[in-house]
Amino acid sequence: MSNSNNEGSNFIDLMTSILIAFFLGILLSHNLTFALTDSNLRDSSLMIQSRPLITVEALNTIASDNTISIVGTGSSMTFKGLDGKCVSENMSNQANIYNIAQLNSYPWNDMIHIPRLVNSNPDVVLIEIGPNLLIDLSSQKAIENSKFRYRIDTSQQDSSDIGGWVELIHPELENFVATNDIDRMELRQEYVTQSIEEELTRLLLNESNARNEWTYGWTPHPESEDWIEYLQTPTFPSDRYGFEGMDFIERLPYNETKMGDSAGYKPEIDSYGYLALEYEISTLVENGISIIIIGLPHHPSSIDFVPQGKWDSVNQTMSDFAQMKGVTVFNQIWEQGWVDDHFYDRNHLDDEGRIEFCNRLAPVIDEVLSGRD
Repeated sequence: MSNSNNEGSNFIDLMTSILIAFFLGILLSHNLTFALTDSNLRDSSLMIQSRPLITVEALNTIASDNTISIVGTGSSMTFKGLDGKCVSENMSNQANIYNIAQLNSYPWNDMIHIPRLVNSNPDVVLIEIGPNLLIDLSSQKAIENSKFRYRIDTSQQDSSDIGGWVELIHPELENFVATNDIDRMELRQEYVTQSIEEELTRLLLNESNARNEWTYGWTPHPESEDWIEYLQTPTFPSDRYGFEGMDFIERLPYNETKMGDSAGYKPEIDSYGYLALEYEISTLVENGISIIIIGLPHHPSSIDFVPQGKWDSVNQTMSDFAQMKGVTVFNQIWEQGWVDDHFYDRNHLDDEGRIEFCNRLAPVIDEVLSGRD
């Protein structure tokens, strides 16, 4: 009887040791994977744009902000249109305005950060709505970009990020979303080989794919002295690569072809993008966070190509959300005064355009903040 008890005890001890070793292995593998890939992902050694990596750490930073905080989210139109430092300097309230918008971002990309955004407790969140966002996940380009974003974004998250957005994940993207530490480790391991190659190239050849500091596409480390400044005013593409760098001969074919691309947007109220936006806005409002819906301007010549009524669903969506308590609409799509000098291309602002957008947005934020008092 005693031998039987000893054997049972030894078996339990063995299984306990195996389980402990298993979980330690996972922990060490996760930490090793993170250590190998983190810095190289951040400096754009492994990808053209490292900006998707900032969101989780940015929201952690905002959570510890001891002043009024405003967070701007959305696509490249918000990213290239929102100069947080300019806005804060033109406000009567003392506040920090953070730009965490992303290139090629859609509402279903942004929605996965809502739980952490709620926990960061900003005073106001700027949410972009436009004809490019009220769409379904249908094009192959959007699908591939969303797979990339989910791999990067969810590999940076933890259990506190899980929320209602999980139920909204499109079937096409389910296999690219990490909802536990094992999934996150596996997603990060995809970059381990590239990271090792980059480190060897630096060591043996003294060469690197990393971008220089404060060049377009570079992001600082969260512990860097540049971090807060970057979150408010990221590095924008130089105007010389946009309209400002084109002569008449180059602009003519652009105006005749690409300027009309805006007419290709087919916004719909019952789209996948709308469902994601509805989740974002309702969740933030329910948690006492004020919302400013922003509609970024399009070049007036580009607007001329849009058939009458084709973007009515954008106006209707903004109007519907404006009925919710705590939601304000700041729609610049149809406003006058936007001219060629304000634009980098048909739907992105340049240096002058950011200043104009800043001057128009600052008093709106002040008004919203006054209403919260």
